[in-house]
Amino acid sequence: MTHDEFKDYLFDILNETDKLPILDINAHDQENFFLITLKDFSEFTITTSPYNGTLNSNA
Repeated sequence: MTHDEFKDYLFDILNETDKLPILDINAHDQENFFLITLKDFSEFTITTSPYNGTLNSNA
C-alpha cells in the first residue's frame, strides 16, 4: 500500500466514524497531516509518514 492510499483510507475512517464528535476534517495532503476540529471546537492534528524502521520522537 502506498502512503497516499493509506491517507485516503485514514480519511475515510475518520469521516465515517461516529465514535468521535468530529465537526471538520481538513486534509493537508502535501504536508501529510489532517487537522481535526471537534464539535467543541478543540483541534488536533494527525500526521502520517511511511515507516522506515525508526520512530519519530515528536510525541
